[in-house]
Amino acid sequence: MEKKTVTFVAKMDEFLQNVVSQCHELGVSEDIHIEAIRVDQLPLRSISPGALVVISTNSIMPLVEPYVPQSSKIIVATRMLPYNNLRGVLEIPKGVKVLLVSDTEETAFENAELLRASGMDFDIYPYYPGADYPADIEIAVTPGEPEHVPAHIRKVVDIGSRSIDLSTWLAIYAHFNSGNFQRVTARAMQSLVYITKQLSNEIQHAHLLGKYLESIVNRIEDAVIAFDEKELIRFVNQKAIDTLNLVESQVVGASAASCLPPDFYECIQQCEENEDILVDWANKTFFFRKMHIVMEGSFLGSLLLFRKAAEIEKLEHDYRMRLYSKGLVAKYQFEDIYGESPSFQKVIQIARKIARSNSTVLLLGETGTGKELLAQAIHNASPRRREPFVGVNFAAISETLLESELFGYEEGAFTGARKGGHMGWFELAHKGTIFLDEIGDASGAIQNRLLRVLQERQIMRVGGNKVIPTDIRVIAATNQDLPRMIREGSFRADLYYRLNILPIHLPPLRSRREDIGWLIQQFVKKYSFDLRRAPFTLTSEALKAMEQYEWPGNIRELENVVEYLAHVVEEEAYVYQLPFLREAQDSPLPTDGLADECAASYSEFEKRGFLEEMVLILQNLKQGASGRYVLQEQLEETGLAMSSQQLRYRLKLLQQEELIHVGKGRQGSQISSKGEAFLTYFHVKRNGGKLT
Repeated sequence: MEKKTVTFVAKMDEFLQNVVSQCHELGVSEDIHIEAIRVDQLPLRSISPGALVVISTNSIMPLVEPYVPQSSKIIVATRMLPYNNLRGVLEIPKGVKVLLVSDTEETAFENAELLRASGMDFDIYPYYPGADYPADIEIAVTPGEPEHVPAHIRKVVDIGSRSIDLSTWLAIYAHFNSGNFQRVTARAMQSLVYITKQLSNEIQHAHLLGKYLESIVNRIEDAVIAFDEKELIRFVNQKAIDTLNLVESQVVGASAASCLPPDFYECIQQCEENEDILVDWANKTFFFRKMHIVMEGSFLGSLLLFRKAAEIEKLEHDYRMRLYSKGLVAKYQFEDIYGESPSFQKVIQIARKIARSNSTVLLLGETGTGKELLAQAIHNASPRRREPFVGVNFAAISETLLESELFGYEEGAFTGARKGGHMGWFELAHKGTIFLDEIGDASGAIQNRLLRVLQERQIMRVGGNKVIPTDIRVIAATNQDLPRMIREGSFRADLYYRLNILPIHLPPLRSRREDIGWLIQQFVKKYSFDLRRAPFTLTSEALKAMEQYEWPGNIRELENVVEYLAHVVEEEAYVYQLPFLREAQDSPLPTDGLADECAASYSEFEKRGFLEEMVLILQNLKQGASGRYVLQEQLEETGLAMSSQQLRYRLKLLQQEELIHVGKGRQGSQISSKGEAFLTYFHVKRNGGKLT
């Protein structure tokens, strides 16, 4: 019996390998002997006489015919696309330009026709090495020849090498009069069933994914409408339906112009693509964002997101409150402020009335008269009581840091700027109250920026270019004579008039001596409770001395005296125990073991931004300066200018850190042994050494 042989001939090994594999899968090799020869091998390998020769493409016919025996017949294989990567093909959007890449012009056009015939709904451009194609194409489909895809193509879908079509197998079996073709057909049908199942799974997967995404979009806070390129509505979420009073079944698939409210549709038309705008509609302000829907370089429509501006403001406010509310709370109420004298009760009465408004308040009074306590009480009695209370002391922070702390800064605004930027005190006080203490110490540059904030209720971060609106109440305070400073040119008149809308003058303690005894009782109760000790009393002489004392530090100084007495007296305080009547006894501090304390002071001063100023003050005191005015003049000679209030504040901090001793009257201040140790620590640290 003559042997049935089929010889496949092609230029490329890939075709031959694929055909041999297909013969095994379909069972053809069980009925027919299979040979595979490359064109360039024909001079070396002869084709078996009587074999059926199947060539890959008609273009190689002239190269094959000289080597075909007379008893053999030649047929050209019909080939089909395998769709091994069905998902990759199905993911290509409708109408997108696609490059169909093959190794030759003939196969490129053949494959393009096969792809079109299979129902793929995208714009196909055949390509082979050297061919021209549109420059905006980003996707390529190739039947197992990705090496020919141009380098700039972003996405490549390899569907696998083309295989022999069923019609060619039928021709082969008919040539040999074989009746086994039905088995080949059955196995081919198995492959078709597999592809059908895969397609069904993809459809089901797409359906589930669509439902999943729909569920997500229905739960976001924005109203969402998606339009196609013809302005037909393709999706609308529940919030958009509720906001516009729509019926989903009547909207999806309909024209936007016909089913949306006319004035709302007009707002959409006025909204530019990829812009965020505020739109007034239906007596409410909405935030609109309209974006292009672009897939694989093709425009598929637009996406509209809109939301009430009030909702966004609330979200922003809630975010600020959650992130920064810790510590931004006013602790004191009007009930916490001590005082029974008629003059002080009148102040409280006025402050309670003022608290109900949003107007700017200016608190005037000497240091220690309770300006910050009153500011907190006003805030807590106002409609803003549940919002932040942010206190700023202009004398407590250096001018170089003050601007960025007040107004915030953007990322990269200056060397050392925090990544992501920094929210300033005015932003933190949004919806609440900002307390500007020691406003008289504000520099000219800061005064200029404060004036704009008070006028416009808007700020701009350092290094930024966006205006940020703020809703704040301003309470300012000072112990300085602002009208005199205006005459001297150190304070802006227009800023003063912006601040001096609701002025409140706090009387000094020496003007309300009848309150001293009552205040002492309150402070004794407070510190006896804090120290868990029995309350103490004052002798009549001690009480009289305290009532006659001038109290330059006002209530703060009085409280400090009572706190001191609570630590040192037993059951009764005597005149000789009053610290303001005793000469200060300087006791030198040892320098051994001060490294940790000096390091802590160094860190604190550096954080506040005036480490260099503290060192200059200590150096001048070490050289003999003592009185504050002399010290201020010497500091100015070294190039460091500061107000009397700023210098007083820094001397107080140095005294608290035990770096200086403050004498009474005209004795001035002197550097302590600990202060000298601190200077040593500073110089050693700056020189890169270690303190031992």
